Amino acid sequence: MNNDKVDIELVDAIAFEPYTHGYYKVKERIGEAFKDGLKLKK
Repeated sequence: MNNDKVDIELVDAIAFEPYTHGYYKVKERIGEAFKDGLKLKK
């Protein structure tokens, strides 16, 4: 928590990838929702 809000960069989350049966850490912000995709439409 950071100022009563969840700080996702502090969450040590994992994700399961079923194709390779692997677990991966989820940590880094890689884009901006609803904005980055618009760059691809040009």
